[in-house]
Amino acid sequence: MPLPERRPTGFLSRLCDSDFALLKPSLELVEVARGAMLVAMADVGDFAYFSQGPLISLSQGNTVEVALVGSEGVVGWPTLVGCAASPFEATVCGRDGWVFRVRGDHLRALIVARPSIGLMLVGFINAVGLQMAETIGAAASHSLERRLARWILLRHDRLGGDEIPVHHDGIALNLGTRRATITDTLHLLEGAGHVRGRRGRIIVRDRRGLESVAGGCYGSSEAFYRSVLGPFGKSLPSRADRVIGINSH
Repeated sequence: MPLPERRPTGFLSRLCDSDFALLKPSLELVEVARGAMLVAMADVGDFAYFSQGPLISLSQGNTVEVALVGSEGVVGWPTLVGCAASPFEATVCGRDGWVFRVRGDHLRALIVARPSIGLMLVGFINAVGLQMAETIGAAASHSLERRLARWILLRHDRLGGDEIPVHHDGIALNLGTRRATITDTLHLLEGAGHVRGRRGRIIVRDRRGLESVAGGCYGSSEAFYRSVLGPFGKSLPSRADRVIGINSH
């Protein structure tokens, strides 16, 4: 599909005009549906993808989520370093929508010609690597209430508004637990006034409260992203931003 006249959002919008002008002819706009697998573990694939709204869940061949990417980033980066197979599956979650895709060989050639594009990609890959590390740490040493608060915050950062489309069984699969346990834990967050549950969706009512519940298992990767690539998410500047040394953009 031809590119719309309006410039893409998210990660692509952070490229300088000259870098985007070089990349634009290689971009293809494609519609994706919830549940579509963009990258499979068995085959690294030919494309890298830049979301224009849909959330993309990364897992290792199961439903347990190791990272979440929205329009702020890219998936399919193993193709940029010549991997024979991706270590992660990338699956569209939430709602249907649109993504830009670019052939990996085209993007590799652009990185050689314009190292500034490569530096931005490396910055994002480091940010999502930190997010994965936080996911592992949360699963190993934090309560389900904290992990669920973090799960909600990751989506809240990447969606417009305060509504998150999801069912309890989907959360349970992502967090590797039982649906009934998710229901009980959501009741705790709802009772504290942090969220409101509705059929097929969660509404965030008190983001600061959710951040307090999530504690140390949320915030570092988001602060890193802001320090390297620019504004992101819905949090106020935090101690994590100060520790990393957030830049002005």
